[in-house]
Amino acid sequence: LLHLAGPEGEAVDRTLVDKAIMTGRITPERAQSMRPPLEGLETRMDTLAAIAAQSDTPTAEAVPATAADSEVSAASGTASAEAAPASAPSLRLTLGSGEEIEASGLIVATGSMPRTVDVPGHAQWARAGRLTTLHAVADALAIRTLLADAAEGPDAPDTTGARVLVSGAGLVGSEAATLLSEAGHTVTLVAPSTPPGESALGRTLAARLAEIHTEAVDTRFGARLVRLEELPDAAPDGGPAREVTEAAAPGQADTAPGSTASAPGLAVLSDGTTVEADLVIIAHGATPHVPRGVGGEAGIPVDDHLRVRGRPGILAAGAVALFTGGDGRTAYRIDHWDDAEAQGAHAARTLLHDRGQGEDPGPYRPTAPWSARIHGRQLAGFGHRLPGAQERIVSEDPLLVEFVDDAGDACAVLGLDAGRMLRDLGRSLRG
Repeated sequence: LLHLAGPEGEAVDRTLVDKAIMTGRITPERAQSMRPPLEGLETRMDTLAAIAAQSDTPTAEAVPATAADSEVSAASGTASAEAAPASAPSLRLTLGSGEEIEASGLIVATGSMPRTVDVPGHAQWARAGRLTTLHAVADALAIRTLLADAAEGPDAPDTTGARVLVSGAGLVGSEAATLLSEAGHTVTLVAPSTPPGESALGRTLAARLAEIHTEAVDTRFGARLVRLEELPDAAPDGGPAREVTEAAAPGQADTAPGSTASAPGLAVLSDGTTVEADLVIIAHGATPHVPRGVGGEAGIPVDDHLRVRGRPGILAAGAVALFTGGDGRTAYRIDHWDDAEAQGAHAARTLLHDRGQGEDPGPYRPTAPWSARIHGRQLAGFGHRLPGAQERIVSEDPLLVEFVDDAGDACAVLGLDAGRMLRDLGRSLRG
């Protein structure tokens, strides 16, 4: 059994861990200790170069990458020939180092990469450590350093905090804006849609959340970031104005610990307004990190058991798994920690069943719980809003909504400070 953990494998956050590091509430060492131990597994820090059936030539190749790009964890084991169906041949996996591993099956769980921005000025801001995503612990550490510098610098505002622009008002952007404003920083939250999050939360809940944001921080909904003006302390040749460490991964700030604060920069929005900012955080979601040969840019197409279509013995789980909607045409992914964990377990059970070593787990249904604390309110839910699902208001106070698919079945329930009512509906959703 092979399991691949992708670039965000270093992100120990399942709820708010990386953002707690960002604001100094916990240390990286404490976050590391929160990881569950992987006992009984043989691990490899390597890349996957090729996949082939034992009797075939390699059928898929991946772009060579650094060891940090993917971690291959292999647990050796054999199954009887009688248990293995003829349609699932043994696999031969070639690693980037040249080592070959035989496997009874492969579960691809390479995760996702953060979306970045390509606007004028983004490269200079990133070099200066003033533009970053929030996807991993390294991002959180860089943000914490920059915020401390900005709050203590000679150009710091009268308040004790820094000026932060958060672009994107999904769960990550909303939680980041919440934690930063609670820590005393001045936050501007930017999102192109009005209200933000309607496609995931529904119109009613998204509108209520927009009101909560507007009461707590400066909001610029219906606008997007279009330009970052040249930083006032930039080097004449356009190079980094501050001391930096080795180049960080794409989307990550490369600020050096102990660097001094800079004057604020100016962010220009599509509505013509501007925002002074010491730091810009991009929270535009993520794209799947797909190995070449087992899918495309949109993800890895899977059936309802998480088997990769057309590739016997290979399954996919988490952010890379690309599902097909009830209409047979609409594709969608579910990029969330708790659901990715549930998918991984389901894929493992499917693989065992296909090898004759377990019961059929049945079709995968996204019913995992999730929650986010936003400006003192608790937004939570169970399941995932499927394409075409219709919103139905269950309760106005507390606000509780459910989404019903074409068959009339509830596929998701969401609530704001809904507590027990939400949990009861969630249990019925999970069967």
